[in-house]
Amino acid sequence: MVQIEWTDGMSVGVEMLDQDHQRLIALLNQLDDLAQGGEGAPSILTIIRDLVRYTEYHFESEERLMRLSRYPDTDAHVRIHRDIRRRMVSFEQKFLEDPTQSNLAPLQAFLSNWLTTHILGEDMKYRPYMTRDATQAPTDAA
Repeated sequence: MVQIEWTDGMSVGVEMLDQDHQRLIALLNQLDDLAQGGEGAPSILTIIRDLVRYTEYHFESEERLMRLSRYPDTDAHVRIHRDIRRRMVSFEQKFLEDPTQSNLAPLQAFLSNWLTTHILGEDMKYRPYMTRDATQAPTDAA
C-alpha cells in the first residue's frame, strides 16, 4: 500500500477534525509499516483496534459538529459513517479469525480509499457550514 501523506488540500477547515483525520492517516500508515515489516498479529491487531476506536470517536465528534452547524446532509453522512463502522468491525473480526496478510490487505485498501475519498469528497461538503463561509454556504433565510 502506498502511504498517505496529509496535505493542506485535505483540510476541512476545522482544526479538531483535521487533527482527527491526520491521526487516522498516521494509524493507517503505521499499520502499513507493521505489515511491511513482517510484524506479528498482536502488534497489527493493536493498530486495527486503535483504528476502529479512533474512527468511532472521530465519527461521534464529526456528527455532533455537523448537527451544531446545521449541515443539511447530516443524516446521509451519518448513514455513510454507519456503513464504514460496520465494514471496519467486519474486517477486524476477519483478522481476528485468521490473522494473515490475506485478511489485512482488504482492510488496508478499504481504509486508504475511505480516508482519501471520504475526506476529499463527503467531508468537504460540510466545510462551508462548519467554517461559516458565507460565500459558499446557503443561508437559512426563506
